[in-house]
Amino acid sequence: MSEIQIKEFNTKDLEKVRQFAVTGMKFDKYVENQFALYFYSKIVAEMELKNSTIALGAYLDNELVGFVFARCNFQRLKYSNPKRNITVNFGNKLIDLFDNDDMAKTYDQANQTMLKQFMKNKPDGEITFFAVDPTIKHHGIGTRLLRALENKLHDQLIYVFTDSNCDYQFYLKKGFKTFDQINVTLDKDDQTPLTCFLLYKKI
Repeated sequence: MSEIQIKEFNTKDLEKVRQFAVTGMKFDKYVENQFALYFYSKIVAEMELKNSTIALGAYLDNELVGFVFARCNFQRLKYSNPKRNITVNFGNKLIDLFDNDDMAKTYDQANQTMLKQFMKNKPDGEITFFAVDPTIKHHGIGTRLLRALENKLHDQLIYVFTDSNCDYQFYLKKGFKTFDQINVTLDKDDQTPLTCFLLYKKI
């Protein structure tokens, strides 16, 4: 395998971000309609990039194989622009309109409940979006991305939202601790609860 390079994320690769999120974060488990799945994952990718101050990509032969987005307090949102802002605002309104089962709202409320308590610790920032190409495993891509992000952060308290549908154990292995967790049921036809986590680490 060629050498994997960690460098600033190229915004032209947002389509790859969308694809990784659908599979790696199991968006397809809650959105069955393919058009709705495409639209939802596209809006999430655009929104998380818009809300980030740092965006790093892992590239293999100039192809994106992983990414990490983060937001640090008091830093400029360098990926925010009028077109992306309009896309995200319009997309969020449509998601609210078609979220008939309130799955997105239920998930967000659980995260906000945990964050309200965690904010007492005065965190410096958040990992907003993190995924690796699900077809390439056991090459340390996630580890290298996280290490590169940590090299940009010094003496900072960061947090991340994750859940039991994702590889949340990865964060625990990298020194993150669990601040809180909440079980939620998102699908009325599947009563298996999903566990939402707020994890944190002092870099």
